[in-house]
Amino acid sequence: MFKYFHWYGFLIGVAILSALQVSIVYAKRVGIKKELIEKAFWWVLVGGIIGARVYHVVHLWSEVYSLDPVSVLYIWNGGLGIWGAILGGLTGFLVMNSKVPNLLGLMDVVVIGVPLGQAIGRLGNWVNGELYGKNGEPLFAWEAGLNLLLFIFLWRIGKKEKATGKIAGSYLIGYGLIRILLENLRPEEIIWKWQGVPVAIIFGIFAVFIGGTILRKRKLS
Repeated sequence: MFKYFHWYGFLIGVAILSALQVSIVYAKRVGIKKELIEKAFWWVLVGGIIGARVYHVVHLWSEVYSLDPVSVLYIWNGGLGIWGAILGGLTGFLVMNSKVPNLLGLMDVVVIGVPLGQAIGRLGNWVNGELYGKNGEPLFAWEAGLNLLLFIFLWRIGKKEKATGKIAGSYLIGYGLIRILLENLRPEEIIWKWQGVPVAIIFGIFAVFIGGTILRKRKLS
């Protein structure tokens, strides 16, 4: 029975459900129907999983997956790139909700539990024995801790303000800065680079820019 049990997959599942429950609680607070959140969440989830896997597979295609293409499907062994998850989840969200009147508000509700899910998900890296720094630092624990602090910060925003985009913008800025800060601590051999620049840092800068744009648009509206 336990032969087919994978702690990585279990923790990812717990992370997803935790993020969803936070979104549902916050949705109730700001007057958004639970059914709307659940429907949007499925699109975010499917888009996020596909994006996360694509990001990881593209990164390691030549060294790993080109040698055994079927292993692309073995997500229980690890290999979900968070920037791919964010981009894929956002794409799924926009496809589903592009005509929603308060798009930024709905995005706040969907996003608010994401850093909590990320913090839990990083424990999956621990059970897989991965994500350590150049000198053996437990980067999975550092990122989990910073994500937890980001979640607390977003939750405090949610307690004071209505859903108008501030949470979504703050998340993108916060997580972008977290990854920019931690990326250079990773061993060189596991860093994916483009033109000599870590791809995760490129995505981090882009996330900070988009987050700032959302906050600026929110103030002007």
